[in-house]
Amino acid sequence: MDLKRFNDYLNAGVPLRRLLAQDISEWRAFLEFIEAYFKSRNVTSPIVVEIGLMHNVQKGFYEQFLGALHIGIDINPNCKPDILGDSHDAKTLKKLREILAGRKIDLLFIDANHAYVSVAREYELYAPLTRHIIAFHDIVARVNSEVSKFWTWVLKENEHMALTFIKYNSSVSKEENKFIEMGLGLIIKDGN
Repeated sequence: MDLKRFNDYLNAGVPLRRLLAQDISEWRAFLEFIEAYFKSRNVTSPIVVEIGLMHNVQKGFYEQFLGALHIGIDINPNCKPDILGDSHDAKTLKKLREILAGRKIDLLFIDANHAYVSVAREYELYAPLTRHIIAFHDIVARVNSEVSKFWTWVLKENEHMALTFIKYNSSVSKEENKFIEMGLGLIIKDGN
């Protein structure tokens, strides 16, 4: 990934840095890995489905740096999702299937409601539609997040190749780090 282009994009106009709900270091490393992974598998126009959009800033990164078709799902119309609806609703899943028209998701990014049951339901509904990578945001235990518990369950109960991206600040204590880390966890589905 061209880091100058990444930084220029990140700081263009209204600096996206302020709107991006990711740690910049984790986000850049994640995108670099995804780009290399897709390149090594000749995935030239990946389909990225993102559940939970916040400011919908990540869409631009997927499109600009991966050449992806991005499909965003969110219950909040202010996020300007491609599919407006509850990710757990059968109608939302039906709309996504219509857009996919038989194609598989290359990257599923789960970052909506952080309750255990919600993350588990999104995994249950959307993982079968995914060919390559399922990513979870906020896998590090922190206040009001049960994603880390679900991530632990996924790793324990399933046989997958898994990667984590966690920025660690060595200048503060472990106790302080657990509140500033967010972390991205990736499940690699294909064995090729």
